[in-house]
Amino acid sequence: MTSSGPETSTRTSTRTTGTHRTHREARDHAAARTLAQRPAARYAPHLDGLFTYCLSVLCDHDAATAALADALHLAERRDRHVPEELGSRRAWLYALARWACLRKLAEARQKRRASHAGGRRRRAAEGAAESAPAPAVSAEVQERRRRELAALAWPEAAGTTPEQREALELAVRHHLAAHEVAAVLGMAPAAARELLATAACEVERTRAALAVVETGTCPGVAHLTGEQGLVLGTTLRRELVRHVDDCPRCRRTAERAVPGRWPGTSVTPDALPVLPVPD
Repeated sequence: MTSSGPETSTRTSTRTTGTHRTHREARDHAAARTLAQRPAARYAPHLDGLFTYCLSVLCDHDAATAALADALHLAERRDRHVPEELGSRRAWLYALARWACLRKLAEARQKRRASHAGGRRRRAAEGAAESAPAPAVSAEVQERRRRELAALAWPEAAGTTPEQREALELAVRHHLAAHEVAAVLGMAPAAARELLATAACEVERTRAALAVVETGTCPGVAHLTGEQGLVLGTTLRRELVRHVDDCPRCRRTAERAVPGRWPGTSVTPDALPVLPVPD
């Protein structure tokens, strides 16, 4: 004779709840894919920028596309509830895209930790999941994706911190105003303006140092860069900027190359590219 005790009921409830959750998640993912393929017209002006932003954060086209789909799906579900503090639909959409990207990064970290700490059963389950066939990508598509990632490079921002770089990306590449940047990053407008100002100064200092390198007239700069060409890493950038600060000759060259902006309080680069969202 069997009884339906609390333990059995709990197992049944857990199993039922898990089934419902799985179905709900599958439904949400399907809705997100549908929305990503046929986004509402009100999102259309922002799609390229949102995809480019996701790609700059995740550096992977498939992950960026998935994050964009998640953000659009959430936007569609909460469209009538745009928080007033975010100020504009554009800032709200970028905030959702940022949330989706951070969630993707957190999930990736969790998977890495599980793969290192898990037992044999977990490793076997993850191995089975990882062995699932990935969508085939042609060599032509792979090359295009490499070119697109390279196009997002911004050498003049080499001296910025991750926080400064993210604020600059939003302000310069995506043309968000300072109060919109503040809303996306979840900080006070005054703090965002200060962050952008200090980041802009670092960009201008790097630009000036690169202009000095291009002239090739200072032996000290030639010694720093060597004969193999310039690969601007963090250490070399710091040494070049310090040299330009200390060398009167190079400082005059920098002032001529960046008139009226040295050491710089604004960012005025050539237009940074925004990539088209995948079809």
